[in-house]
Amino acid sequence: MSRKRNQVTVLLDPEEFNRFEAYCERRGFKKSTLIARLIREHMDAEKFAIQLDMPFRRSATVKSSPGQKEEE
Repeated sequence: MSRKRNQVTVLLDPEEFNRFEAYCERRGFKKSTLIARLIREHMDAEKFAIQLDMPFRRSATVKSSPGQKEEE
């Protein structure tokens, strides 16, 4: 089963790119694979997860309390 993947463009200064490319070559990593792993590890370390379904959402017609912004 093949999973669809999304693409992200990363811009690096030439010095950073050369350092990263040399690191990947010496350690046997593909650049894209290492970047994906680093992003995953960073989000895991930050304990970041998205909530895919929202069980409760305020209606747009509900007025907010004084001092709060109304939802659109």
